[in-house]
Amino acid sequence: MKKRFTVYKRHFIRFACICFLFLSCSMLGQQKQKKQLTAADYHLWSTLRAKRISDKGNWASYLLEYESKRDTLFVKSTNGTVTYAYPRGTEGQFNGEIGFGCKMHDTLVMQNLVTGDVAYTPNVSSFVFTKNGKYLLLYLKGEANKSVLVIKDRKGKIAERIVDVSSWKLDSSGNALVYCVDGVSSYAVGMLELGNTIMKRNIVTDASKGFQNLSWRGNRIAFMQQGTSNAKLFYYTTDDKKLVAFDPIGREDYPQDKQISKKNGSILLSQDGERVFFQVEEKPVILETSGTGVQIWNAADKLLYPNKELNGVPAEQNKLAVWWPKSNRFFQITDKKLPVGALNGDFKYAITYDPIAYEPQSKYDGMRDIFITELQTGKRKLIIEKHSGEIMTLLMSPNGKYISYPKEGNWWVYDIIKDTHTNITKNLSASFFNEKYDRPSGPKAYGNPGWTANDQSILLYDEFDLWEVSADGSSSVRLTHGRETGISFRIKPLKAEQETKSEGFELSTGKFYRDDQLILEANEKSTGSSGYYSWNRREGVKPLVWVAKKTNQFLKADSSDSFLYMEQSYECAPRIVFLSDFKTSGRELVQSNSQQQNYNWGKAERIDYTVKGNQLAGVLIYPADYQIGKRYPMVVHIYQRQSQFLHDYVNPTVFEEGGFNIGNFSAQGYFVLLPDIIYELGKVGASATTCVLAATDAVIAKGLVDPSKIGLIGHSFGGYETDFIITQTDRFATAIAGAALTDLVSSYLYIGGNYQKPDFWRFEYDQLRNGKSLFEDTDSYLRNSPVLQAVNVHTPLLAWTGAEDRHVNYYQSIEFYLALRRLEKKHTMLIYPGEGHALMEAPNQKDLTHRIEEWFGHYLKNEPFKPWMVADPQ
Repeated sequence: MKKRFTVYKRHFIRFACICFLFLSCSMLGQQKQKKQLTAADYHLWSTLRAKRISDKGNWASYLLEYESKRDTLFVKSTNGTVTYAYPRGTEGQFNGEIGFGCKMHDTLVMQNLVTGDVAYTPNVSSFVFTKNGKYLLLYLKGEANKSVLVIKDRKGKIAERIVDVSSWKLDSSGNALVYCVDGVSSYAVGMLELGNTIMKRNIVTDASKGFQNLSWRGNRIAFMQQGTSNAKLFYYTTDDKKLVAFDPIGREDYPQDKQISKKNGSILLSQDGERVFFQVEEKPVILETSGTGVQIWNAADKLLYPNKELNGVPAEQNKLAVWWPKSNRFFQITDKKLPVGALNGDFKYAITYDPIAYEPQSKYDGMRDIFITELQTGKRKLIIEKHSGEIMTLLMSPNGKYISYPKEGNWWVYDIIKDTHTNITKNLSASFFNEKYDRPSGPKAYGNPGWTANDQSILLYDEFDLWEVSADGSSSVRLTHGRETGISFRIKPLKAEQETKSEGFELSTGKFYRDDQLILEANEKSTGSSGYYSWNRREGVKPLVWVAKKTNQFLKADSSDSFLYMEQSYECAPRIVFLSDFKTSGRELVQSNSQQQNYNWGKAERIDYTVKGNQLAGVLIYPADYQIGKRYPMVVHIYQRQSQFLHDYVNPTVFEEGGFNIGNFSAQGYFVLLPDIIYELGKVGASATTCVLAATDAVIAKGLVDPSKIGLIGHSFGGYETDFIITQTDRFATAIAGAALTDLVSSYLYIGGNYQKPDFWRFEYDQLRNGKSLFEDTDSYLRNSPVLQAVNVHTPLLAWTGAEDRHVNYYQSIEFYLALRRLEKKHTMLIYPGEGHALMEAPNQKDLTHRIEEWFGHYLKNEPFKPWMVADPQ
């Protein structure tokens, strides 16, 4: 083991008081660019990710990810130049301002940030610091698959050691611990209070069965005892040390065909700790079989046969139940009729519904009737009929008084106690829905991030601003004024309670207090400028950061106003900027990819064009070695809207899921165009053609590109658009389509994805934007199918697909291949065995990248044919 530690020390890098010369983006622009970027240089590039900031903001951690997978985790002082590095480090955590821990493989590295001392602990599965900073908790891999929980104090001395720990959980304060022990002769649940001294307490011991599924809220702890055919629940109060059990056996109120589900994480305590929520499951039943294995598919089945085989039916899945330990009452909340449920904000009510009530139908998620159940009485009633299948549009207020939901272009609030529905936005001039959404499913709500404390008012977004509206709609106020400047404001949640909860049994919005100071993410579409603002009721909105770049990865210190964020543009590699408070200017903390200064590098600019009176935009990437007056080849990459990528930095790489990298092509002397496309319903192919040609013409008009050397490329829906466009125009010298739909008739009658749904929804309501079924508007499906217009193709086409693609069946590419083969067109198809809709294996990614570059190299730069492009003479 000593030799192993020596190896770690040899590879462990400590940078103390070293000044890194990271050049700013402005300096990069001033330096003479020296080299032509080639594939041999791509490995130098890394991806920067901000990870954590310490409680007071004195330290920050960040990760640099490399193609080689030799990623490095760093910790850097925000007040100086002290930097520590952890090759392949993961799971980094700060312990106040003095300590940092991370894992290197299965070894924990503990760094004293003040002295620089380092300690190593092998065989660590996981670790955490207590919130008070007094202890380090280590979960160690023991012998014979037994695990040990070790608690160390600040000096690294073992303060407690518990063997055979199977699971453990901290309370919300982060200073107390409950754990399960699976011993040789007994099982137990224990508790540790981790204050100035450690107080150990045994909760329960049993010689026959183990415990699992710990849940802790306030002074209440719940857990489950395993059982072969029967499990029990336990409920413990930490103040009076009272333990009570729930045993289903012999209870008259418990369904005898059910048993407590032993699924991990299936126990939840109510906010007041008075109720325990868990799941019950059907007892195993041996079913009779026909012996033939025949599949019976009935057209009236609510679910497709493969879906039932893979996922089961909702009526047979686990059901939600609740137990009141004080009164020992039990109630099953969901059932076979309404098998899916979620709790309201205070856990006193539950909504339930049948997700397949209106199946079979053609939307991805069908409508459902929403019922509400009062848990204390068991009374259930219908509150919303035929609500949208997008269940996340129906949200509970955090204190449990209301349910908000969008309907017919307005926001509604249901008052649970009064049993009333109120349209709260009907008198407001602003629209809270995206009226520009160009799919048949209709406008989408911009969102409901939360409510103010005690459910006093609801927060809503319009296109630009944050609004506060009373629960009855009688009063409203616009909290920001982004519409006047074209800036869109959105709340950046900083606390767990500000987050929308959508996991487990919870479905509630965030909670915000009236005296909260909010951080707002700000974006302006026309220039791509972005940043962060602060907001409070007294001062309103104040800018913290505003740059003509892309900003993201915001992290704020818990105990100060210090924060950091990352900024980037196409020309400027991502860098982390640190601000010590809300009033000071930011300063660069980390600059990634400083080697960029040694290479030719392109630039990005916005282009504008008009289609049928609509102002559209695109992104034009210049060649890295651009020279005024010279005309270059250009590749047009298409999907839907791409102007939002104006300030995205792109690492050059050969490892792309779709084989196309903007940076590579810029370095190789191409312009790259990313146009926006808008669509008319039923005319998706023609819309794409019109918009792409308009954008291409706008670039040609600048005199920058050779009109005879323009290529077209797209993947997935972009692949479909590519195939369609080359049936309508000969503008492009060549085209490449990946994983493309080509026959809208056969693909409409296909079961995609995870076998869950027929692909009707994709065509009627989603990207294909037909708005009607194949049988209601057959002409539209025929008119928009590239394969039926293959006779018009004169553009050499390269297609690629994965042989295991479940999203767009690879036979779609084969159909187009066979059509072009029969018509004696120029066409080559690549099929990658074992790959799906995108290529995930590195060798295949590299292979496709090279073939795409070689294909465009021949048709757009007159490079020789490669052998793989030549027809097999055999």
